[in-house]
Amino acid sequence: MRTLLLLPCLLWAAYAGAQSVNLPDIPDSLGRAGMMAAVVKDADGSEVIIAAGGCNYRDKKPWEGGVKSFYKDIYKLRKKSGVWAWSRIGELPMPLASGAFCATPKLDGLIIAGGCAPDGHRAEVILINPDGKVTPFADNLPTPRAYAGFVATNGHLILIGGTAHPDDTAAIGTLTSLDLDDPDKPWRTSLADPAFARIIPLCGAADRTLIWGGGCALTAKDKKPLRDYREDLSFQRFDGQGNRFHGLPGKLAGCAGPGVAVQTHLFFVGGDDGSQYDQPPQNHSGLGRRIIALDVETMETEEVGEWPHPVAVAPLLRLGDDLVTVSGEVRPGVRTPKLTRWPIPKKYR
Repeated sequence: MRTLLLLPCLLWAAYAGAQSVNLPDIPDSLGRAGMMAAVVKDADGSEVIIAAGGCNYRDKKPWEGGVKSFYKDIYKLRKKSGVWAWSRIGELPMPLASGAFCATPKLDGLIIAGGCAPDGHRAEVILINPDGKVTPFADNLPTPRAYAGFVATNGHLILIGGTAHPDDTAAIGTLTSLDLDDPDKPWRTSLADPAFARIIPLCGAADRTLIWGGGCALTAKDKKPLRDYREDLSFQRFDGQGNRFHGLPGKLAGCAGPGVAVQTHLFFVGGDDGSQYDQPPQNHSGLGRRIIALDVETMETEEVGEWPHPVAVAPLLRLGDDLVTVSGEVRPGVRTPKLTRWPIPKKYR
């Protein structure tokens, strides 16, 4: 009887282990933070991952005086003869990281809006086709914008917060949206609201409900931006219900995201709780590993597991019935090249 009871657990563990090792690292052994990625349909209808840009410290770590490197690479991850493999299919118009991104409504390309570059934040909005061709997709953002929360939902790409310039000591206090089905329409921008004014917030949408929260508000200290980590959570139902506020399990910013919707739940992975923010970065013990499921009906959060490694500021995708992180940061100044899969428990699907 004991063997029979153990058998389902062993089978699940074997399945989870198999799923977590069958995606290859990105083609950069150092890894990159702030890549932009989506699952799209290739010319033959198969699912592929398009991933672009990102940044790392190639020669020296930041505490050694290293300068951040930005990248233009566009990569495609495709399964052929049962094996997943990367290919470099093109270049972005400029080196770029930490822009807002999403797949097109027809899943035939990756849209990127804004982002940060070596010469400052950007406002361009571009489309990457599965063959690597890059074209303009819409008018520029109303202002350059990077480190925003973002999600594609209800036919719109929504950006919340972020900054307009690298050294800003206050975050942008508006929500900005683009109609993905009619990108010739101008961007729409909300009135300023302190609830929007944060960088790298959690953001997602499920069951016709927009969620945002956490992240960091910014203030000035010695004329430089100082982060104030947040744990508040807001939601807005698309049927017109007003905002309400609930708490995350604790302060949290920079989760792998945007949140992946699975039925009535949103999933977020890893992130930074700010507990080591004032410590020397070389002594940092690692960013978060928690997997959080947020029920958009009850607004309750639940920790449902741990990611195999620390991760933050990375794309979080759904590939089949798995969550996937694409590279990302494991501690300040240190990235991972890994693509990691985690099977979504059946009770959420």
